Amino acid sequence: MMNLERKTHRDGNLHPKAFNCLKLLDESFTYHNDHTQRHPFSIYSRSLQKVMQSFNAVLDEIDQISTALFNAEGNLDYPLKKLPDLQKELLHALQSHIDDCYWILKVIHPYDSNVQEKHPDRWLDKVKHPAYKPFHNAIKDYRESFAPIVNKIKHNGGQLRPIMMYSRGRGIVARTVDKGIQTFPKNARIVGYFLEGMQPNGRIGPDCEIHRDGTTAISLNRDLRYHFANLYRVGDHLRAAIARTVRHFHEKKLPRDVAVNDTGSQYDIESIAERVSKLPPLFFENEFSKKTPDIKFHRHNRNADLILEVPGSQYMTWEGELMIHYETQVDAVCPYYQLPYR
Repeated sequence: MMNLERKTHRDGNLHPKAFNCLKLLDESFTYHNDHTQRHPFSIYSRSLQKVMQSFNAVLDEIDQISTALFNAEGNLDYPLKKLPDLQKELLHALQSHIDDCYWILKVIHPYDSNVQEKHPDRWLDKVKHPAYKPFHNAIKDYRESFAPIVNKIKHNGGQLRPIMMYSRGRGIVARTVDKGIQTFPKNARIVGYFLEGMQPNGRIGPDCEIHRDGTTAISLNRDLRYHFANLYRVGDHLRAAIARTVRHFHEKKLPRDVAVNDTGSQYDIESIAERVSKLPPLFFENEFSKKTPDIKFHRHNRNADLILEVPGSQYMTWEGELMIHYETQVDAVCPYYQLPYR
């Protein structure tokens, strides 16, 4: 279990650990001008901004969906069509963020004119960057957990489709996995998505390479926790990779990080962290057995603490009757569909 903590009274902000490290990085440790690239802190802060703004947009949309009313026919009086595009932007931003971490490792490595490679990770491998393999191996499992979705959207015409489970009437009974404590969520709504693709049986439905048996989906209550915690995990490993690189080329140890007050961000990191931590712990059935990061946010006086445990543990199960709401686009040729959980 990896335990990560950020405290505003100690760190000055709640950003991942690499933020302070790069902000305080000695100019003699970077070769970004030789590479004709931005300063490594600029690369990181711009990348982080894009990710956080995407998180915020998805959280805003979940709030809209969670409070939407049902019309006289019993249908949700709010379309889910914005959600897939917002989630797609978040996944793209997260994949780009990992690429940006490789760019950061590149610009703190001396320029090598003999290596002409446009992909930063391949460049790092060719120059035998001292921190490339440890960093790559440390985050590989996370990147490979969602990169196939992004790649299928980019290269295979894959589409994200929204899904929502919601309780009507008697509702559901939820139980914690560790102690079996029961709760009775009212107006339970579990919002999620799935990657649509062609299935081997000729039907259109959840992509079988992404979703088990082509019948499941991904809940945002779990997915946002997973990505948010792993963003911090990547930042922790990046900080270690920077330290390794500086030690290799300059025979110096990075000074201990001190507080950095962040006043230039165009997003509220404390608000985003708090909103992710308060997402309902209700997931789709196929996610009951999966470990989910534990995210705790505490505010006291003018300070805030963020505590993350990765990979986390099993959260909660539920049972009861739920309605399922889908939105999809009719195919011009294929009339056969396989909907999740049907």
